[in-house]
Amino acid sequence: MLWAASTRAQDLELSQERIFEALPAQPMHCLPGSLTAELDPATHAVGSGWAGYNSSTSNPVLNANAEAWIFPRLSLMGGFGTTTQPGDVRLRAQGGLRLMLLSQKQHLLNAAVGFTYRQDRFANEDGMLEWSALVSHRFGATLAVANFVYAQDGEGDDREGELRLIGLHDLGERFHAGIDARARRSLGSTDPHRAEHANPTLEFNAGPLVAYTVDRWSFMAEVGVSGQRVDSLKTGVLAIGGMSAAY
Repeated sequence: MLWAASTRAQDLELSQERIFEALPAQPMHCLPGSLTAELDPATHAVGSGWAGYNSSTSNPVLNANAEAWIFPRLSLMGGFGTTTQPGDVRLRAQGGLRLMLLSQKQHLLNAAVGFTYRQDRFANEDGMLEWSALVSHRFGATLAVANFVYAQDGEGDDREGELRLIGLHDLGERFHAGIDARARRSLGSTDPHRAEHANPTLEFNAGPLVAYTVDRWSFMAEVGVSGQRVDSLKTGVLAIGGMSAAY
């Protein structure tokens, strides 16, 4: 019995190692607006970007970022994105860092924390500070990801929370398909000028996505429902495409 249990444990360990050796991590780098908690030792830098149109805000959307690991578990990020106010399209800077805490290979769960300063949100009030907790778990060919975000402006009188959930399934080594869902809402405001700044109190989008990887490159596309509330709730369609390269 002890020999059989030991053999099963060794087989499980070998199967987990094969999963991690074969996992195609690149698609996670081009997912729009999400950060993966997976740690890929072979990746030292990532460049990604995506663009499209959101009919709920009547705005084009654009985002581009670069991330580099300065230590094995700590990375720096920088880039730009379009502002979120309806009818106001500007490119503003964003930057931050991410620290990997747990790896599924050793701890059965991937976990990381991040901090980002974003000028594309609350653009009329010098931007927003975001703190995030990132978790993910790979079930064979399927990866589940959750991002939990708390944000506030520099004055601390506007606060927001965001939840993002993604499921991605590998249809072989190059094709991937999944579901992307995101909801962000105001957690309260004491700013007497919030209404005149047209900052949204609710945003959401959800829809299917597909990705294709070849060598170090990944390409993705997503089409789904979207919504935003400033004075009233407006819904529409979000259609985006993007690409990334991992080095």
